Amino acid sequence: MDLNKLMMDYLAEEGYRPHETPFGIAFKKEGINYLYFKDEDDEQYFRLMMPAIFQVTEDNEDSIMRAMNDVNGSIKVVKLYTMDMEDEKGEKDTAVWVAFEILADTTPELGDIVPRAINLLDGGRIAFLARLEEMADN
Repeated sequence: MDLNKLMMDYLAEEGYRPHETPFGIAFKKEGINYLYFKDEDDEQYFRLMMPAIFQVTEDNEDSIMRAMNDVNGSIKVVKLYTMDMEDEKGEKDTAVWVAFEILADTTPELGDIVPRAINLLDGGRIAFLARLEEMADN
């Protein structure tokens, strides 16, 4: 099973216009970026991510960690965490990413997995932003 090829074919058939990146497969839905990360060491590992949904600064880091923890404990299969990225100028930037991670069987039905993964990722993003807003209001 080549999950990467299956994912690329599925996304193309569904009209997402996917393209290869050094990390995996990138595509957009309704203006939101998604990344499917390939794992050459584990053919069954399926990880779809919504990258860089919120910038982390020294001023908001504590609130972000609390909000991520709250969401991580309340939504199935979705994890929020921070990732450091380097821009074209070599400057480091930290942002919150949302991940959907599962172990797929040997004959995954991506038509069942991908739409639900996208919905859960979006739900994680919405819950995180709502929790941050709630914390700011208190």
